[in-house]
Amino acid sequence: MRRMLAGLACLTALAGCPSAPAADEVTTCTAEQRAVNWENFGVGFFAGYCRACHSAEADDRYGAPEGLDFDSLEQVQALKGSIHDTVLVDETMPVGGGVDEESLTLLATFLDCGL
Repeated sequence: MRRMLAGLACLTALAGCPSAPAADEVTTCTAEQRAVNWENFGVGFFAGYCRACHSAEADDRYGAPEGLDFDSLEQVQALKGSIHDTVLVDETMPVGGGVDEESLTLLATFLDCGL
C-alpha cells in the first residue's frame, strides 16, 4: 500500500497532482502541494515519527546511526531521497510502522513539492 502511496503526491483535496517522480526528475507542483511545507507538516511529522531515534537530542537512539538526524529542515533536505525510499518505497522506517495513510501521502507531497 505504501508503494502505491509513494506514487501519489497528494491528498484527494489536492486533485490534479502529478505522480511522484524519480529522485532525479523535476517535479511540477501546484501551489496547494507547495503549501505542504516544513512549518505546517514537516516539523510535526519528523518530531512524531522520527526524532525519538533520529535527533541529536535523543536519549537513546535505538541503533540509529550518529549524525543521521532530522532536527532541521536542512537535515531533511540533505536526505530527501533516502527518506522517500526508506519510508515510502521500502517501508522499513519508522521501525514498527504506525504512520497513517494520510500522513504518508502528505510526506510524499512534502518531499516532492514542499522542500
